[in-house]
Amino acid sequence: MTDRKPRPRKPARVTTGRDGRGPGGDGAAGGVIGSGVTGAGGALTGVSRSGLADQLAERLLDEIVEGVYPPDSRLPPEPVLAERAGVSRLTLREAIKDLRQRGVLRVQQGRGTFVNQPDTWAPFDSTVLNARALLESGYELAHELTELRRIVERGIAELAAVRRADEDLDRMEAAVATMREAWAAQDLDTFSSADVDFHDALLRAAGNAFALTLFHSVDGALRSVRRRTVEENAELAERAIDYHAKIMSAVRRKARRSAGVLMDEHLQETEDFTAALAAASSAARARAAEDDARTRRRA
Repeated sequence: MTDRKPRPRKPARVTTGRDGRGPGGDGAAGGVIGSGVTGAGGALTGVSRSGLADQLAERLLDEIVEGVYPPDSRLPPEPVLAERAGVSRLTLREAIKDLRQRGVLRVQQGRGTFVNQPDTWAPFDSTVLNARALLESGYELAHELTELRRIVERGIAELAAVRRADEDLDRMEAAVATMREAWAAQDLDTFSSADVDFHDALLRAAGNAFALTLFHSVDGALRSVRRRTVEENAELAERAIDYHAKIMSAVRRKARRSAGVLMDEHLQETEDFTAALAAASSAARARAAEDDARTRRRA
C-alpha cells in the first residue's frame, strides 16, 4: 500500500434505520441518546440502531482507507471499538457483519476481526469500490476496470451508433469539448471527469439498462483511477481526445462496425498501459515485502 495523506473525515450521515423508523432505538455506551449525530468523544448518537450500524460501518471503512487499520491488521477488541464509537456491542456487531458481507472484514474464531486485502472486497459495491480506489496504488484496479470496459464497451459503441439520438450526440460533443479545454489548461480533474462523461453518454445512447447500471456502480472508481492514469501518461491522454472524437464521428454516421473497432483500439492502448503499471506496482510491493521479511528475521 502506498503512503497517502489521510482523507478529511466525512461527517457522519443522519439516516433512518433499515426498518424505516426515525431517530432513536439504540443507546451509546452510557445508554443515552443525544439529539445530534455525534456525541462527546465522537460517539454516534441520535439515530436508530440500524442507522448507527450503517454510520459505524462507514466510519470503519474510512479508517481502513486512512491507514488506521491497514489490510491484514486486526481491529481492536469489541469492547474497545464499541466504547470509542459510543455504541452498544450489538450495534458494533451489525456494523462488522455489514463489512464482512461486503468482503472488507473477516472474523477468525478465537483471534479477532481482520481487514481483508482490497482485491477481495465486493467488486460492485460502489462505496467499497471507491474506498478501494483510494486505498490502493490504483494501478491494479485501473487494469481490472479497463479489462471490463474493453469486454463491454465495444458492444456499447456499436449499439450507440444504431440507437443514438441527437441529445446523445450533444452530450458527447460537450464531453469532448470539455476534455480539450481542460487538457489545454492542464485541469486534470475536469479532464478525467469529462472523459468518463463521454463514455457515460455512449452508455445512455446504447439504451441498455443493465449496462448502464453496471457502469454506474463503478463510476466513482473509474473517475479516480482515470485521474491517476492521466497523470502518468500525457500522450495517452491526448490520444484519448482524438479517439473520442473519432468514435463520436462514427456514432454520428451510424457506422456501427467502425465505432466498435475504434473503441476497441482506444481501450486496448489503455489496457496495455495499465497492465504495465499494475505489474510494476505488484513487483514493487513484492520487493518491499521481501525487505520487510529480511528485516524481521535479522531483528
